[in-house]
Amino acid sequence: MTEPLRVANRELGRDRFGWDVVSDEGGVVSSSSGIQIETNPLPEDVPEAVILLSSYKPDRAATDPTLAWLRRMDRLGCLMGCVDTGALSFAKAGLLTVRPAATHPESMAGFQRQFPGSLFVDRMADFSPPRFSGAGGVSTLDMTLALIGHFTDERVARRVAEILTYKPPIEGWRPDAIPESIPRAVRDAVSIMDAHLSKCLSVAEIAQRVELPIWKLNRLFQRYLHTSPTSYYVDRRLARARDMLKNTSLPVGEVASDCGYDNAEVFSRAYRLRFEVAPSADRSL
Repeated sequence: MTEPLRVANRELGRDRFGWDVVSDEGGVVSSSSGIQIETNPLPEDVPEAVILLSSYKPDRAATDPTLAWLRRMDRLGCLMGCVDTGALSFAKAGLLTVRPAATHPESMAGFQRQFPGSLFVDRMADFSPPRFSGAGGVSTLDMTLALIGHFTDERVARRVAEILTYKPPIEGWRPDAIPESIPRAVRDAVSIMDAHLSKCLSVAEIAQRVELPIWKLNRLFQRYLHTSPTSYYVDRRLARARDMLKNTSLPVGEVASDCGYDNAEVFSRAYRLRFEVAPSADRSL
């Protein structure tokens, strides 16, 4: 977050951007990598922009003082952004009913399950004042470059990207997307699977929808994805389950049901086989 702002100041020849790290009560807090950071208490004054970062265990970060402060900043017209799991705090504060927040794919399913009325989008970054957001990771840089462009101009933002040797990704890029080079029938089959993770379809139904015989769909999956449609489908469902376990406080039984497992014991066995740990023991990073 801060490095692009520092570079922008250097290019501008002045300190256009400054930042203040705050928390509920101030004092030293620890980052997810164990770095100790000195923070100030939540300010009364309205800054030019607020950027919320909550890292892992976002439920714990969404405290009553933080939520009340976010709502107050919103009422006062502040430009407000969130990164990665910060979208959950925005949802709890009621700030995502009209404008969306870019959300990390790992968190998407769990957040939608907890807050069905909030707008979470599978997008790398979004800048739509008075809201902006980043899905986390490298996409945080895209969000910050948009912020720099907003307060200066696009030329400065592009120059900062050049100095950081960074080229923004193609619009709509996702790290887990199926490449365009793979046959359309396989990509369509994967899309159908992703749309039916909680109420599973049979491989026969999927093959019928993509207008292929089952044997041919199996052969295409083995050739291009190196696995069978059944195994691929199970992996997608279990990956969704792991995302929900790590990013929500939903009971294991509800997670199992939401990922197409009506029987919790069957779910637990499949989860152990895939990740070598019980679902209940795999809730923190």
